[in-house]
Amino acid sequence: MIYDLIIIGGGAAGLFAGASLPQKINGLIIEKSASPGKKLLMSGSGQCNLTHCGSIKDFLSHYGNQGKSIRSVLYQFNNDALISFFNQRGLPTIAREDGKIFPKSMKAQKVLDCLTSLCKENGLSLITSSNVIALEQDEKSNRYSVICKDQTYRSKKIIVATGGCSYPTTGSDGSFFSVLTKLGICINPLRPALAPIYVEGYPYAELSGTSFDTVKLQIRSKEGKKIAERSDSLLFTHKNLSGPVILNSSRFAVSGSYLQIQYVPSLSKEELFGLLREKHDGNQKQLLSVLQELLPLPKRFLEVICKRLSLSANQKFSQTAGSDIKRLADLLTNDTYRISRLEEFNKSMATSGGISLSEVHLKTMESKRFPHLYFAGEILDVDGDTGGYNLQFAFSSAYVAAQQI
Repeated sequence: MIYDLIIIGGGAAGLFAGASLPQKINGLIIEKSASPGKKLLMSGSGQCNLTHCGSIKDFLSHYGNQGKSIRSVLYQFNNDALISFFNQRGLPTIAREDGKIFPKSMKAQKVLDCLTSLCKENGLSLITSSNVIALEQDEKSNRYSVICKDQTYRSKKIIVATGGCSYPTTGSDGSFFSVLTKLGICINPLRPALAPIYVEGYPYAELSGTSFDTVKLQIRSKEGKKIAERSDSLLFTHKNLSGPVILNSSRFAVSGSYLQIQYVPSLSKEELFGLLREKHDGNQKQLLSVLQELLPLPKRFLEVICKRLSLSANQKFSQTAGSDIKRLADLLTNDTYRISRLEEFNKSMATSGGISLSEVHLKTMESKRFPHLYFAGEILDVDGDTGGYNLQFAFSSAYVAAQQI
């Protein structure tokens, strides 16, 4: 049998490609895992953050350096179109105050059920626990052979949606990149994205679970050049730094570069020093009490800050030397660390790197060198911020590819 379409990968992008086909076809989805959509079920802590509110123009800045390149993909099937797609198919959505869009049920399983049902309606059969080990093109007919361990399938058209390397236990383990490399397709270096960051001399293990609503963060090169700057929430874990401000900046973090945190983003070092100096003379309150009154920061964190500077949190503020006040102001506005590494793929939400966008016609998602071979989702060198941006790209690229079938 020669299929009209084979989709390699039964994750978010692969299933959405099948669900959004313009007409019923004779097709096949080949999934490596025992069941489809495992990573989709994990998204949004099981609630499935589908996309984000706002103008699609504002999405472009949430994909790092690749945002402008994928404009045509996102514009062809934007966040409003995605919301309408699900609403019209019996899956209503809701918007949270933070702009994140979820299914009204707040259950990722409902999204998976919807997509698998639509794939079936569109004529696609699903094969699970089947690992594709090779992909071959018949140049005369432009048809493809999809070679699995125990079976070979033939198809007129192929959509590759095998994902990246993050959460490999879901089947998204990056093994298909070697298949593409054998075809000569350029794969940009793979590294974790949306990942916690490890720093040298991490001092906040005892504050694991402590979070800040907003801090200002900068990533600087080894030479001190500013690479990225962002304001968002921060989380201390037992071993590393996390939270949206870290995860969304991790694409710019490399070993040996520097991370700088400003815990009170509304105040510069000089402004904070001046504020503390105003309260200094004759102040009989404890150092910790003064810091708590002036700064919207957790008490335990301020105690650790004092400890790091070898200051007693209980000493009278009037007895705190001016040089120590300067050190406090500097640490709270310029806490700088050398980055040692990112978290591994098994604890990273996305993958940076993948198929170079120069390999793809971004208006159709078709390979520039292999006719009727299409790509969608995280297998491409695109990684977005937290908040639904990665799923939006997966859905948008899958939709664009599906319209070519």
